[in-house]
Amino acid sequence: MQADAARILDGVSVSVGAGEFLGLIGPNGAGKSTLLRAMSGVLRRRAGTVTLEGRDLDAMGPGEVARVLALAPQLAPYTYGFTALEVVMMGRYPHMGRFQVEGAAERRIAEEALERTEAARFAHREVATLSGGERQRVFLARALAQAPRVLLLDEPTSNLDIQHQMRALALVRELAREGIAAIAAIHDLTLAARYCDRLVLLHEGRVAAEGAPREVLTPERIERVFGVRAVVYPDPLTGSLTLSLLDASPGEAAVGSQRRVHVVCGGGRGARLLYELKRAGYVVTAGVLGAGDTDRSAADILGVEYVAGEVFGEIDQAAHARHMALARQADAAVLCETPFGHNNILNLVALSAARRLVSVESGPFSRRDFSRGEAQSLFDALRPAARCKTLEETLAAVHALAEAARGGAE
Repeated sequence: MQADAARILDGVSVSVGAGEFLGLIGPNGAGKSTLLRAMSGVLRRRAGTVTLEGRDLDAMGPGEVARVLALAPQLAPYTYGFTALEVVMMGRYPHMGRFQVEGAAERRIAEEALERTEAARFAHREVATLSGGERQRVFLARALAQAPRVLLLDEPTSNLDIQHQMRALALVRELAREGIAAIAAIHDLTLAARYCDRLVLLHEGRVAAEGAPREVLTPERIERVFGVRAVVYPDPLTGSLTLSLLDASPGEAAVGSQRRVHVVCGGGRGARLLYELKRAGYVVTAGVLGAGDTDRSAADILGVEYVAGEVFGEIDQAAHARHMALARQADAAVLCETPFGHNNILNLVALSAARRLVSVESGPFSRRDFSRGEAQSLFDALRPAARCKTLEETLAAVHALAEAARGGAE
């Protein structure tokens, strides 16, 4: 199926095939609902074409279209006096003769549709008495009862709780696997990435990106289109993309102003600091981090550059040289409360290249020295510009040193 539209949608071309679940994403007003209504024929187009299974939609009668395509709207219509089962059986009308009365076959199909949307217990209740989410499930069941080969859904998770949001999208994906071509406008980007085969990102009436979720949902594109900064990473359990917003307040992202901060961490002692520094707008780098280290996982998620090391392996000279270069480039460096042994002691040596150092010290260094005093000697030789106990103190010290670096550059 292909669609093009103009004005509200300018130069948009979208196609979906049988067995595919396509997600439409984008900010409010991007044109998602308009595109779905244009595809369904509900919205009269001034230009552009819609092709449904190789036929021009405008050349097809309403009954022909309804036997192939079903639209589940964003806002379920208010249907006074009808029960949920009666509303769902209305989805069978395109397949019935003009004077045909619903029979056992239509009732069975409607009941099966209610079962699939987990709305069977509402079958004999008037739709007017149902909550918004319950009505949403009933009208999704009506669309299923229509037995479409193309299913369009406008915000199918609106009004639904978290459990039913996931179940609704899982059902749509299941229907696609059964051969339906499904297109849904979805507000939640993480859910869209998890359940959709492809995504189309709309922005100001145009296609900003199209492709697999990993290709479309990049931090740069999310910031440009939605105006928010985010980190995008694979969920460790499902493998699908997950988004975490860097919830900076207005203007906060400018604190760092692209100043560079280098962090020596490990063993999970730096993950929160890496997040807060990224949130404040700094270009953040880190020292040598071994595979499997919690801080390394955080750096991967946040897009922090670091020097890769082996699990519990000693730091080789190439890695050490790269680490020294990162420390030297930074406007400020932070030494977290990381344990030091012979395998990672060069992380401490690299801080000799830092121009301005903040040391996090909530207790004596000796508690984390496992090198028989060698690390203690290196630590004592450092001359931190600030010694901090808390995260808040550390961030304040980094901000002050960054401002000092700015002043020196000017």
